[in-house]
Amino acid sequence: MKIFARSAPKTEAAHKPALDAKEVSFFFENGYVVIPKLFSDEEVVAINAAVDRAWADRSIYNNLTISAYTGTADYIETYLRHVDPAARKFRHKLNHLYLYDPRVFDLIYSDKLYSILAELLQAEPLLFNGLNMEHGTEQRMHIDTFYMPPRTFGKMVATWLALEDIDLDSGPLNYYAKSNQIPAYKFSHGGIWAMQDEMPAFDAYYDRELANRGLKSEGFCPKKGDVFIWHAQLYHGGGAIKNRALTRRSMVNHFWTYEDYRKDAVEVRPGKFMLRQDRMFVAPNFVERPQIPSGNSEAK
Repeated sequence: MKIFARSAPKTEAAHKPALDAKEVSFFFENGYVVIPKLFSDEEVVAINAAVDRAWADRSIYNNLTISAYTGTADYIETYLRHVDPAARKFRHKLNHLYLYDPRVFDLIYSDKLYSILAELLQAEPLLFNGLNMEHGTEQRMHIDTFYMPPRTFGKMVATWLALEDIDLDSGPLNYYAKSNQIPAYKFSHGGIWAMQDEMPAFDAYYDRELANRGLKSEGFCPKKGDVFIWHAQLYHGGGAIKNRALTRRSMVNHFWTYEDYRKDAVEVRPGKFMLRQDRMFVAPNFVERPQIPSGNSEAK
């Protein structure tokens, strides 16, 4: 497995510099870079505690949303406060945790990460999406621009933070190094956002490109606090879960550039921006007051 990672820093001061030229070059060539132990154990504990508080908060003041029971017949998009706490045992995606806990936002936009994002985007980052997961997703291989293409091609990065040591059997993050170099597939509308009925043609195109370039799938099994940062066009997905008793706690955040979304941005900290909440994506099948599903044993 070809992994490029800087040495783990020993102190907060070691975080100050952004990536060096070699790391930046590796990112654009391979589509990712790994930063070991970018977040301390204490910071990871704080994020996991925010997740716990959000699940326990059944009040109307908890406006976090969730994709619950993913991969089952009970799948639903709704407010977290309306979902049975038992849903936590099943695959799910908790959305935008940074809207619930200010410290989570501060950690996402801490100088040690912000400077790296700015280096890779070559612009000021704009936080627009966040997902917390506690199980492997087993999501099909995909490109993030299927769902959230930036206004300027390539001007998006994503971060994947390990919130515990990740076991290979828990369904790791899978990816194809250098797949970001494959020319983007254009759907019939002329753009790169996905049309489901055209996915077989996309799959055929990517299968050919991957084979012609000799690219192979790799799995990422990080330690707690490690961060994997990937390019907008990296082909990636969730690996198969071989042991469903294992968790895979992680937090993913996506960033566009402030320059592309000035009119849609709000300044949350001095010089640091996120997408306005009324501009955030809402699933078309979102239900405000659902019938609470009981869960499906196939999910876990």
